[in-house]
Amino acid sequence: MIPLISKKPLPDHREPVPPYFLKARDMFARKNGKEIFIKKIYSASKSIPDLGPVIMAPGIATNANLFRIGVNKEFITLDHPNSFANLLAANGFSVYLYNPGYAERLQNRYVCKYCKESIFYGRRYKVSSNLSFADIVTNEIPVVIDFVRKDAGEKAISWIGFSLGGMLIYSYLSQYKEDYIRNVITIGSPITLSHILVRIVPYTNMASKTLGFEESAFLGTLSQNLVPITRIIRRLPGWVLRYNLLTVILCNPFNISNYTLKILLGKIIEPIPKALETCFADIIGSGSSSYRNYANYLYDLHQLRSLDKNFLFFFGPNDIIASPDSIYLAHEIISPRIPDNMIEVPSAGHVDLIVGKNSMEKVWTPACNWLKGKFSENEQAVKRIEIADIVALST
Repeated sequence: MIPLISKKPLPDHREPVPPYFLKARDMFARKNGKEIFIKKIYSASKSIPDLGPVIMAPGIATNANLFRIGVNKEFITLDHPNSFANLLAANGFSVYLYNPGYAERLQNRYVCKYCKESIFYGRRYKVSSNLSFADIVTNEIPVVIDFVRKDAGEKAISWIGFSLGGMLIYSYLSQYKEDYIRNVITIGSPITLSHILVRIVPYTNMASKTLGFEESAFLGTLSQNLVPITRIIRRLPGWVLRYNLLTVILCNPFNISNYTLKILLGKIIEPIPKALETCFADIIGSGSSSYRNYANYLYDLHQLRSLDKNFLFFFGPNDIIASPDSIYLAHEIISPRIPDNMIEVPSAGHVDLIVGKNSMEKVWTPACNWLKGKFSENEQAVKRIEIADIVALST
């Protein structure tokens, strides 16, 4: 019999275990009455070096728990290095999972129920229909970066963005050109958008709103295990999840497990605000006005070449949402003189770039190693400066 109230401690609230001693903290960045939910994952082990902060930003229609899906049917637990977030934390990075303002389901499923320090505790969170791409870039990302900078005590911050998460940092850096973001990894983050994106948004929203029934009806202390739709998803045959039009567009169905698909539908999918949907339609749409805006956007991105930042691009050959051509274009606009900072992930479509069967080997580990290399380069540069200062003082 399923209990009405869950008595087990939540995974994030359990004591850290060896050998990685991973911990999680619920954090909230606030400004002008607005609140942004950030989950911090880090190692408390004294034997693991501190390699600095990494902000992870999810893609459209997903929350940041996307980075907590494990390869061995593990989700949001902290006793292993088998998810993207855990792998980074186990190697010494302080991981800050940024949940954009559209992460309505996560807010109502977790924050409103368990986070007493949140302004939304015990209340219903409702995403604003006016939340746009520009609003996220202007009003959310600066707040998140400033919060992480102060919490980590670091000037150099790394950013990992999947899909929209990468597009956001492209746009932010092109406008603000600040010095805190040092390393940028984008995974399936296009410069141009396909018409197919706008066409699938209504279906994604319909699924999200249907699945969101549980947050409306069961907000409080009732266990989410009682939610009928979540239970149905768990019991659906794999072929129903894997072989349908929406799944085929979003990923390569042969490169993703049934378990991951069920987690995506049950825990990760988020609604897309109307203003954000309109923004994408404007980018894709024709007409002199949208063309001028788009041309200005490309011009701003071109200015990223002059910034002292490191970029790494991942793309999937079977990606319909972020086609390889759009990633090539991003590379040519932002860092054309660096030939080895593009990585093709074999067989990958879009969502399975980040949570596919080969993601740990082809994306997570290379990204982690690249960041470790950049950290080492930065440390060596700092030492050279310190030695130069000592020599200058001695003479």
